[in-house]
Amino acid sequence: MYMRLNLAQNLSRYPLAAKLYRQLTLRKAVQFAVAFIMLYAAWEFYHFVEYIRGSGLGPAPHRPPVAEGFLPIAAVLAFKALFALKEIDPIHPAGLMIFIATLTTAWVFRRALCSWICPISTLSETLGQLGRKLIGRNLNVPKWLDRLLLGIKYLLFFYVVKMILLIPTDEAVAFMKIPYYAVSDIKMFDMFMNLGVKALSIILVLAVLSVLIKSFWCRYLCPYGALLGVLGFLSPIFLTINHDTCHNCGACNRVCPNRVDVQGKKRLVASTECTGCTSCVSACPQKGTLQFKLFGLLPISPLVFSLGFLSLFFGIILWAKLTGHWETNLTIENYRAIDQMMSGGFGGM
Repeated sequence: MYMRLNLAQNLSRYPLAAKLYRQLTLRKAVQFAVAFIMLYAAWEFYHFVEYIRGSGLGPAPHRPPVAEGFLPIAAVLAFKALFALKEIDPIHPAGLMIFIATLTTAWVFRRALCSWICPISTLSETLGQLGRKLIGRNLNVPKWLDRLLLGIKYLLFFYVVKMILLIPTDEAVAFMKIPYYAVSDIKMFDMFMNLGVKALSIILVLAVLSVLIKSFWCRYLCPYGALLGVLGFLSPIFLTINHDTCHNCGACNRVCPNRVDVQGKKRLVASTECTGCTSCVSACPQKGTLQFKLFGLLPISPLVFSLGFLSLFFGIILWAKLTGHWETNLTIENYRAIDQMMSGGFGGM
């Protein structure tokens, strides 16, 4: 306590730093820590690709396994093959383990991954906050249009699920053995490094829409969020509201990053758009009005909910690291040879 007061006193000499410190929450700290890790991993992966495509002199750079988190299709195929082969994919194990951690936490803690860890969600949320700073508020989407737009990500989600379910397991296993799958992380890197005018224009439009409309991408377009939202409906933890003690101040609705009408729910805040950020519970001035409850009975504090999610997610990642299911079994030489072959370096093979 003394250390916190002392730090606050020291920061008082720097108004901007003091303001940021006052606004810092556990969720924001985790969000920006994960964002920093992702940026550093991108920098590491850049040097890794440069190394295998260069002279190869000097010590080999580290290939960050966390980059596999951006290979959702590969992870889904590996997940499907897991039940047939009874083994964890040795080529992209980190991607599979991140996917398993994501599914597991979604089942228990709803879409908490979206509001705590996903870097795209962090960016989307930050852009929305920027919009409020620039124009004073975010634009309100009419209810009829909101419902119409909400259907887009679920259509995308069901289309992807249908395509994956239609792929026979033996074909999924066969795909995991081809050279392209082995270097799919490098192919993903090449795609992002060589975005065309059309792709950059789409990204710019999405960024502008996220500034104007709060959580535009997460609410309307992200099929991954749709998957987690559907799984979250099976969660044993419910968010409840007691209207007998509710003062209808609207604080819960204002702080919700994904625009859930918390105040308008009858008793259970049952929404696939709830990201388990705990902001509404923390913002409510009436203690006990909003509560997370296990099986609708046992109250769970926002801190316990948050630490439970983080412990489960990173616990699965830690298990993967300790059991050898995190690093790829491909060597630098394997990567260089396959990348050259895919690039036509071996006579177009």
